[in-house]
Amino acid sequence: KLGQMISMTDETLLPPEITDVLDRMRRGADVMPSQQMEKVIAQELGQEWRSLVRDFETTPIAAASIGQVHAGTRLNGERYAMKVQYPGVADSIDSDLDNLRRI
Repeated sequence: KLGQMISMTDETLLPPEITDVLDRMRRGADVMPSQQMEKVIAQELGQEWRSLVRDFETTPIAAASIGQVHAGTRLNGERYAMKVQYPGVADSIDSDLDNLRRI
């Protein structure tokens, strides 16, 4: 968790050795399997969610500990980025916050 928090800071404030490690940590995040990703998006946007967009790239352009980001094109031609949260991560975050409050 500490690494995640630090990786969100302005990287110009940190030595290059640390930013390199944080970059490797971000790039090394696991990617959600396509079938699971499709299920998560359908739960949020409905079964016919692909009819709402022209294009959706199934390979994420970024991934982290709480989700991944996919690029695509809207029906009007504008590019977009869609963040897909990993299943169960919200409960995990709530639990972490509850634990912090107890401290």
